[in-house]
Amino acid sequence: MGRLDNQTIAITGGCGDIGQATARRLSGDGARIILLDVFPRETGEVLADQIAAAPTCRYLVCDVTKRDVVESTLKSLGRLDAVISNAAIVCPDPFTDIKEKDWQDQIGVNLTGSFNVAQTAARLMLDQLPDAFGLRGRILFTSSWVQDMPFPGTCAYITTKGGLKMLAKVMAQELAAKGIRVNSVAPGLVMAGLTKQIYDRDADFRIKATRAIPLGAFQAPESVAAAFAFLCSHDSDYMTGATILVDGGCTLVARE
Repeated sequence: MGRLDNQTIAITGGCGDIGQATARRLSGDGARIILLDVFPRETGEVLADQIAAAPTCRYLVCDVTKRDVVESTLKSLGRLDAVISNAAIVCPDPFTDIKEKDWQDQIGVNLTGSFNVAQTAARLMLDQLPDAFGLRGRILFTSSWVQDMPFPGTCAYITTKGGLKMLAKVMAQELAAKGIRVNSVAPGLVMAGLTKQIYDRDADFRIKATRAIPLGAFQAPESVAAAFAFLCSHDSDYMTGATILVDGGCTLVARE
């Protein structure tokens, strides 16, 4: 018996490194997983099959910036025990060089996309009967350690994560009495996505970034997945409006 047996959990940005690691962890704990992403259907289905055999894990194309697509996709899932709003993009640039389109794209995916997913999920969960523990569902976000910390070259991305933190808090406040929990996971420098690309090609970045992490190593996606596994379980039932900071000490601002 897994602690997430019979739960249905949707993960946006599910085909990325963090999304896949989280899907593997939650599937291993007994959950039915729906990966949501903008990858072509065939590509997403291959990734889903690598995580777990259907119907334990399946893939649906879903662009979080398209409200009607988000609504129709989530409504098609039946009971939704948890949704993890994980989809995000980053376009690094110094503040004075940020292009308007890059700014709008990051706001659109990271913040408005998360709003689209969260509000749709909340409305669906309010129509669900409570489970044996009195909960109607969980809405979770992938935030970042930079939600509270300035970091040069990623102003737009950081702005979205700061906004996401407050979005989660207001949602948690309004939905607490209605049986819906809202929480976030804030990773540090994860060996995934753009960070991994820069790490692989830039020796200076590898040295400087690693020195900035008190634990002395970049974060594995699996450590983010472990935090989500806790938040999806009944072990976290008394938490809402909280952020689990899993950053290797990045926010401690290591100094030599």
